[in-house]
Amino acid sequence: MFAAGKYEFGLKTEDLPEKELVKIFERALCKAAVEINDSRIPKKRKMCKSTGPFGSYAPDEPPSEYDHIYIYGHRPSNIFMRLYPNRETNGRVRFPEEGIVWNLYVTILPDYPPKISEGDRIQEFGGMVMEELFRTLPCEKVLIAKRLW
Repeated sequence: MFAAGKYEFGLKTEDLPEKELVKIFERALCKAAVEINDSRIPKKRKMCKSTGPFGSYAPDEPPSEYDHIYIYGHRPSNIFMRLYPNRETNGRVRFPEEGIVWNLYVTILPDYPPKISEGDRIQEFGGMVMEELFRTLPCEKVLIAKRLW
């Protein structure tokens, strides 16, 4: 199971169409929500397409240049995901490893949202989404960074 923390992955999706990739993410979000069956999980479980502006990775770097990225981070969910191309519009490549087409940045919050009973499973949502995503995503996933809390 995915523990609370921050993860960054490179996805070697080859020729998987962008729309199909996003649908796989949305199905994983929906499946985890149905399994937990908690009214606090937002009904809108879509990856939102954002056109920026986008920040930079470090203060001394220029801002990222993408046409768009995908974001999921509705509260009170305990997961935040950002899916963005490995190659920016200016040609800059985030991770040069051969075959990485998309980057996935994930944060799973610890102990959030607060449980309302002993059997409350809402804090399992983020881990369940990631397990389903990794089970159904038909590509190689490269762990780039991991920091557990």
